[in-house]
Amino acid sequence: MITEIYELAISFKPFELEEAVKQYLEAGIDPREILDSLRRALLYSYQMYRKGRFALPHLSAMVATFHMGFEILKDKIKGLGSKGRILMGTLGSIHYIGKDIIKCFYIGEGFEVIDLGENLLAENFIQGIEEYKPSIVAVSIFLTNAIKELEKLVEYLERKSLRDRVKIIIGGAVANDAIARKYRVDGWGRDPESAVKLAYKMMEEVEKNG
Repeated sequence: MITEIYELAISFKPFELEEAVKQYLEAGIDPREILDSLRRALLYSYQMYRKGRFALPHLSAMVATFHMGFEILKDKIKGLGSKGRILMGTLGSIHYIGKDIIKCFYIGEGFEVIDLGENLLAENFIQGIEEYKPSIVAVSIFLTNAIKELEKLVEYLERKSLRDRVKIIIGGAVANDAIARKYRVDGWGRDPESAVKLAYKMMEEVEKNG
């Protein structure tokens, strides 16, 4: 771990972090090592939030700081390959903080993430699947009106015989085991740690299916 990168990130100093990342890259440091330091800072911030020592604005600041560092790294990281491609977005609402936190965790683990944004319909995800060919579709659902759109998305993948090659996972306020089973999604995550574990599991299943 690069202590300076970690300390700047957990102190929410994005501009100083930006300069430090550039300096380490110019010095020939592996961008993956820098990214791992950002990931550790993100994990620390989330743990502080879980313990009640950080509030939601702290997590939002961490997400912004993480992204400023990653923007400098992303082209160099891209050339080193990824652990798989994840398409993500929020169905039927403008909620974004939870999605953005999970997105940072995925990036920190080395996944390639395509974020479609918020207030999406099933059609937006379908277009994204056709364009980007992801292995995993991660859907945030915060309101019950998103359930119908989730069902449309699952039905599309079944109709196209893509269920073995594209895994659907859900998270958010209305995500739970009953919803996952009823609407035939491949899994659900209640927090960043479970979302990351689930992504690794789904990627393994996709690779087994060829």
